[in-house]
Amino acid sequence: MEPPLRDHLSSYLKRRATTDPRAVHGLSLKLGCLVSTFLCNHLLCAYVSRSMQDARKVFDEMPQRNVVTWTLLISGYTRLGNLKNGIFLLRGMLNDGGLLPNTFTFGSMISGCARARDSRTGIQLHCHTIKFGVEYDSFVAGTLIDMYAKCGEIESSWRVFDQTSYKDVVSWTSMITCFANSEQYMFKKSALDLFKDMIRWKVWPVGMTFSSLLKIFDKPGKLGIGKQVHGWIVKLGIEVDNLLGSALISMYGKCGGVDEIIRLSTRLSRDVVSGTSLLVSFMQNGYNKEAIDVFQKMIDEKVAIDPSVITSVAVACASLGQLATGKEIHCYTVRSRFISDVSTANAIISLYGRCGDVKSADRLFQQMRDKDIISWTALLTCYGQNDCGEEALILFRRMLREGLSAPVFSVTGALRACSILTNLQMGQQIHSKAVKLGIGDNLSVENSLITMYAKCGNVDFALKVFFLMPERNIVSWNALINGFSQHGHENDALKLFVLMQEEGIKPDDYTFTGILASCSRMGLVEEGCEYFEQMSTEYELEPKMEQYACMVDLFGRAGRLNDAIEFIDAMPCEPDRLVWETLLTSCKVHGYVELGRFAAKKVLEMRPEDPSPYVSLASIHASMGMWDRKAHIRTMMRDQGIRKDTGMSWVEAQEQISEDRVDMLQVGEI
Repeated sequence: MEPPLRDHLSSYLKRRATTDPRAVHGLSLKLGCLVSTFLCNHLLCAYVSRSMQDARKVFDEMPQRNVVTWTLLISGYTRLGNLKNGIFLLRGMLNDGGLLPNTFTFGSMISGCARARDSRTGIQLHCHTIKFGVEYDSFVAGTLIDMYAKCGEIESSWRVFDQTSYKDVVSWTSMITCFANSEQYMFKKSALDLFKDMIRWKVWPVGMTFSSLLKIFDKPGKLGIGKQVHGWIVKLGIEVDNLLGSALISMYGKCGGVDEIIRLSTRLSRDVVSGTSLLVSFMQNGYNKEAIDVFQKMIDEKVAIDPSVITSVAVACASLGQLATGKEIHCYTVRSRFISDVSTANAIISLYGRCGDVKSADRLFQQMRDKDIISWTALLTCYGQNDCGEEALILFRRMLREGLSAPVFSVTGALRACSILTNLQMGQQIHSKAVKLGIGDNLSVENSLITMYAKCGNVDFALKVFFLMPERNIVSWNALINGFSQHGHENDALKLFVLMQEEGIKPDDYTFTGILASCSRMGLVEEGCEYFEQMSTEYELEPKMEQYACMVDLFGRAGRLNDAIEFIDAMPCEPDRLVWETLLTSCKVHGYVELGRFAAKKVLEMRPEDPSPYVSLASIHASMGMWDRKAHIRTMMRDQGIRKDTGMSWVEAQEQISEDRVDMLQVGEI
């Protein structure tokens, strides 16, 4: 074949191979050009990234092969994880006219061992590199370092690096990557020390070096040194491409550098890597709205999105309780066919659960063709989060009947359902099941057991579980304190709080909910005020609406309604429905008509369809003998189509719990 034609076809392959090499292949066959090893190698190179079957066909039909030919096919197989075929070809190469593998041949094979985590074959290849005298080549050394690291033999990686006489940027970067990817603090620290040595030896790092090194800065305390490394990137004039930019964003996300994340986000073009890093980094710092905005921009800019992005944005959406946005995400997953991915569907179920849309979660679960244990647990958790105790227990029974192993989250979800239904007998059975499964002493399970026993009124058993725990966290203490508070053991709740302080456990806002509720029920107004003051002065906790409502209840139960309204007026934030409902209940108990009307008006402004303010206000008027006003309120409810909720009691019957509806309209009520 004439060299100009050969060169023309080779050039065309370089330009077009990534699109489709078959056109050149067909033309070459027609012109009889495939006698050229040079052209066949180009054709082979084009095929290995598309179809190993076609690549092998070209290889088998070649009249002559050289070391490049063998190396191309070997690298194609090893890149796909087919190490067995790679080894077979390497042996064939050695038997084919005495051809000797080069550094790229060994590098491809060793990289295949790294992907397969096959240290045994890797060691054999290492021996061959010594035999052929290429063990000190920087490319081969780099692949050996990577192979040993991925096989968990970091000391062997270090020996290869240390024995390499000429260490170029590839060798240094490989060793830094090895240390940075380790889970052990000692090796992570070594990555930074090695980077300093690299600078000292005037081997200048490249973008990949920094991308690996930045992984070791993974918490707020390392923000300063992370910024210094970023400074080196600027000083060396290294271009911040999307890969390096994503590593910087990820580092700042873990270290809490939100301002730096925002600055970097304006400089990077959006692709799936940079977009995912930006989205996750915003979420790590509580910027969920910004994370959703990033996702929206990725869609608008037609960036390729993978299931992991959907999973992340679903979590962000759930954290904000944005049901409408969540449904849009669900629609997108259906259109893009990501919904067939089990992990994506699981994330959408969890999203619906946290947003309170149980029907949509249940519908999606039923539509899933493939389900894993996480799917079942996600729906079980959804039921528990939305007080669907009956549905949760039925689902848990189905799981056990279908032979699915119940993980910790499934057991805690089922125990939560028992707490909702105050079903002590079922809770005890699940406790027994947890012990049989070997997770009875799991911290989360034990915390759920304390809550379940306390909610079901068996405070003694809750206390027994608590004191038998090998370790406790704040959730353990809170579960027992609130259990005591809710079942007439308020004094024990206060004693437990003192014990908690003595053991050096820092309380949180939920702890104070139980303490303030205990003070309220015991009529300890002054003590309750002192505890409320402790939240901010001693523990630097900002009160939430639950604690504000507890204080209103504290004053209200004691008949100090004027103090309650003064407390509400002094709140640094706008009171929510819970605060006004608590005040309305106190007005109902003590017959405060005008204040009750005011509180009812506030509740109805926030939730016009709620019948409870009308019922409470009617009861206040009835207790004061104001029957005409009570009748007027009843007429208002009828005219507006508002009906009082029907009361229910629960009766367990094998697989389901039936509802006995009870007419709750008593004399003196609407």
